[in-house]
Amino acid sequence: MKVEFIKDWRALVDLKSQWQSVYKADPEACYYLSHEWLFGTNETIGRGGFVIGVRETDADSDYVAFLPIRLITKHDDNGFYNEVGLLGNSVSDYTGFICKPEFEEEAIVAFAGVLNRMNWRRFRLRFTPISDHRLKIFLQAFSGEVLELRSLDMHDENGINNGICPYTMLPGDWDEYLAKNVSSNTRQKIRRFLRQVEESDSFHFTHTTAETLERDIGILNDLWGKRWGEIKGDRLPVILDTTRRTLRSGFRTGTLFFPILWKDDQPLCALGIFVDHAKKVYNFHIGGRDLTFKGPPSLGLVTHAYAIRHAISQGMVKYDFLRGNERYKYSFCSEEQHLRSLLLVTKSGLNLEDKLEKDSLLYVWNSSLKFYREGNLEAAKRGFSQILKSDPRQPHVMYRYGYTLAQLGLHDTAFRVFLKALQRNPDSPKLWLRLGRSFVARQNTSGTGITQDVSALFRLFARMLSKLDLADQAVAVSEAAMQLDPKNADLTETLSKVLKRRERRITAQKADDQAAEQGDIEAGPQRLAAAISNKVKKAKLSQSVAPALAADDGDIAFKTYCRQNTETALETVMRATPRTKNWLR
Repeated sequence: MKVEFIKDWRALVDLKSQWQSVYKADPEACYYLSHEWLFGTNETIGRGGFVIGVRETDADSDYVAFLPIRLITKHDDNGFYNEVGLLGNSVSDYTGFICKPEFEEEAIVAFAGVLNRMNWRRFRLRFTPISDHRLKIFLQAFSGEVLELRSLDMHDENGINNGICPYTMLPGDWDEYLAKNVSSNTRQKIRRFLRQVEESDSFHFTHTTAETLERDIGILNDLWGKRWGEIKGDRLPVILDTTRRTLRSGFRTGTLFFPILWKDDQPLCALGIFVDHAKKVYNFHIGGRDLTFKGPPSLGLVTHAYAIRHAISQGMVKYDFLRGNERYKYSFCSEEQHLRSLLLVTKSGLNLEDKLEKDSLLYVWNSSLKFYREGNLEAAKRGFSQILKSDPRQPHVMYRYGYTLAQLGLHDTAFRVFLKALQRNPDSPKLWLRLGRSFVARQNTSGTGITQDVSALFRLFARMLSKLDLADQAVAVSEAAMQLDPKNADLTETLSKVLKRRERRITAQKADDQAAEQGDIEAGPQRLAAAISNKVKKAKLSQSVAPALAADDGDIAFKTYCRQNTETALETVMRATPRTKNWLR
């Protein structure tokens, strides 16, 4: 099978027809794995997640399976780490994957193979109605030597078991449902209450329209919040906002049934129900009722009865009360679905391969910078180090890591980090300065005192740049030094040497250019040789940094020019020289 990561939002939206094809074919698929729920609008919960898609090896073949997941990055005393969860596990009542039955085993093995190659500490398989057969195939692909399997408790703060989902299958006739699916006492109450509402001039039901959507969402959130707000505490605003977005999305994708029971102008009870047209299921997602109304009728009983009757009239075959074994649900049904909630954790307590997932590196970078600004240098250092372990080609991270090490007094390590950074970016003045300061600090910690005047410092710095074939920079430094000490003979000699070296290079380049313009046939090989030579020089430039540091001049330069009081002087003088402005930028 061919496995692909699908991360682009537009690409996920455009998968609709293929997703629906797989969804309809999968007997275990449910509304919360539908394209409408995950990717139907800009407010759906798929934002920020991605999908592992599986297709046959033929490049033109359609997808046969999808696993929607979300990457989460967390931090503790050991640093940053990653968790992978099924997309929607904090909002969706059910999670999981979908696949065509004929590709079931191959697709599940492919999913597990991809997850095994990712870097995470925990993988959460929460609230999934996966069958025993599929779960066995999935778990067999993970190593028991590396990972530990745990079961997650699914009880909430009220003792409700969210791993139990009551539901009722619907016949084609309302009277048949009442006769077979509910008790005689409940049947009598339902008929009496519905008659009371429908024959009343005060009570009536409404269905949400485009004009009433925002009003009706506000009503439901208000009713629900009054009942559960104190229990949910600080989480209440987030829950209400999520409800608002999911109900909007359901309406816009044509999958929302939203009845409200009124008495005159007072809303009494509202139900948010998501409709799975493909599987013919009504999914009761959220409801709210007026706690001050004492009845009759019984608000929850009559409104659910109304919704079930409506589902039967629309040809639905199932009314799902979703997660939670609350007692009232069993007034309408006796069947249950049991969910799985499992956790795979690494026995080491670290990410697999002890590396961060690359998609999390930007978050770790921003978080580490925040630690740094807050003065938590140890946490910042750890974060920068983790980024470089996962992706060492990050010069800005390398610089910040070295700078943090230096502030912590770890000058040996800081020196090595700056040196490595210079091998990638030898033209950076900031790196040269930081490298030198770490070099000096390292020497000072061993008891070696360093003193030298600033003009000598610039002279040695210019000579080092010239040795590294950075002629323009060498000239700029020398000219800046002359501004400090115009009569210094050593500086005058150094400036003369670097100017001559640069002039020789310019002359050679002009000769090559002139030969090329004249079409001299012999100039072709010369130009080729010159081009090769330049490329070789550039390629070897980073390699020449370390040997230069070991040279006598380099050793003296870095013992002198990077004293703390020199850095500011160097940058101040060089910025005053027009020739160096672009270089310093």
